[in-house]
Amino acid sequence: MHRWKCLILASVYLLTCFGCGADKKSVTDDAPETVRGRVAVTNYPLFCMASSICRDESGPVKELIYVGPPNGADAHSWMPSTSQIRDLQNVDLIVCNGHGAVFANWMDKVTINQSKLCETTEGIKLSEFVIVKDYQLVHSHGPEGEHSHSWIVSQSWLSPKIARKQATLMFKRLVTVYGESHQLDNGFAELQKQFDQLEAAAEKIQSDHPDHVVTSSTPDIQYLTRNLGWTDHYLQWTEPRSAAQGEKEIADMRARIANEGSKPSQTESLFLWSGAPVEGVTAIVDAQWPANVTIDLIDSPGSDDIDPNGYFERMASNLDRIGSSLE
Repeated sequence: MHRWKCLILASVYLLTCFGCGADKKSVTDDAPETVRGRVAVTNYPLFCMASSICRDESGPVKELIYVGPPNGADAHSWMPSTSQIRDLQNVDLIVCNGHGAVFANWMDKVTINQSKLCETTEGIKLSEFVIVKDYQLVHSHGPEGEHSHSWIVSQSWLSPKIARKQATLMFKRLVTVYGESHQLDNGFAELQKQFDQLEAAAEKIQSDHPDHVVTSSTPDIQYLTRNLGWTDHYLQWTEPRSAAQGEKEIADMRARIANEGSKPSQTESLFLWSGAPVEGVTAIVDAQWPANVTIDLIDSPGSDDIDPNGYFERMASNLDRIGSSLE
């Protein structure tokens, strides 16, 4: 099974990176350098988890460096600066999502010592990844011209259960690099309490509203809806569109569901926006769904000041908004 998981994830990864003409530079595999007590993290949720584990300043990690999209940046197109790349080349560990739910696609375009990578998605089972096959992104770039491919959703942290697995793998790698440390142990224990609270909130929603069916504006939040045990009839609304186009895409979505053999549900009363509502179709959503909720994808810090507790606070707000809308 492990071999097949690697083959499937590798094929999707190659399509998304090499199939789209990515300008990949060589990466070195030099032996690890002298330990500096510096750790870099390439997405905001993982940075918050690392901050919790490494909260004790007397511990082995002296500096946590966030190398990811700043507040307000487009997470898909963002690239680090020269100084940030230099930081990556002078740390003990680089924590990222890694293959599978790739978030920092720019990492394939810079020179990084692969021995320093901590790919937290290595601990995720194939069945846990959100792989979108039925919506094909059609675009034109590189020598291939117009083409399409499936992809793996990167926002794995929207599932508290998966995020806990990623944090656990990160902790184990920190211990491997820095050795046993009561400071790291204590930080990891506190982190577990934060995940306990998130999972308890998610379990209450699932218990109060089992087998619920929702519609989402994109598949980006399927890690969250799966965590709740819900069926998610998602669209692919990433750009503004006309009301007529929106109506057609809803009809196409329902045809897709029928082709999959899914039964229509009377409980599809909630619409989830993945990020800000899309211009041109908000009136349609208000008319067709009794309630709609905006889900924070937590792709980047919420302000210029990077709050190390922001991930847990924003995930708790996501769950609170969902629970309140269903009451």
